[in-house]
Amino acid sequence: MDEQWAKSLACRVAAGDREAFDELMRHFYPGLLRAAYLIAGNRADSEDIVQETFTACWINRMRIRDPEHIGKWLYRTMTREAWRVGRRNRREQPVEEVLSEDTSENGSVLDDVVNASGRQELFAAIAALPVKQRTVLVLYYYNGMSTREIAAVAGCLEGTVKSRLFTARKNLKTALTKERTMGREALL
Repeated sequence: MDEQWAKSLACRVAAGDREAFDELMRHFYPGLLRAAYLIAGNRADSEDIVQETFTACWINRMRIRDPEHIGKWLYRTMTREAWRVGRRNRREQPVEEVLSEDTSENGSVLDDVVNASGRQELFAAIAALPVKQRTVLVLYYYNGMSTREIAAVAGCLEGTVKSRLFTARKNLKTALTKERTMGREALL
């Protein structure tokens, strides 16, 4: 995202411009919702988390210190709210509702089922990770943030983010390998 655009938009929001706030929401809502869902684990909570994030943004709009980094501030606020909600409540819901990846129109139904099954395994393995590992993984892979940006969002050192990413990848590999091994044994 262009820092100049973000700064201009954040300054307009700080001045009480509702159209600028709507534009901010349109731009950040999909990524925040996806990240909130993958951290919190269900759609209802993720929608509440994102709503709380934007509510906090509007209420605290006059206190935004670095308007060019409004995106980082939104993700930091969302992450903290997701951690709070995640500690309070762990319900599950089908992942397709939030991630809504299109199925291939050229592939067969079997291909679509196999692809969906693989995604479900992956998302189940991600959901099983500890919340801080899950958070850095989601922000890095699903939201395309750098380790430096994640460190700013999570309020930790960049080395901590790298360590959590390494451990999360290792844990995912172990979980997915175990799942596939158990699946092959069941077929035999």
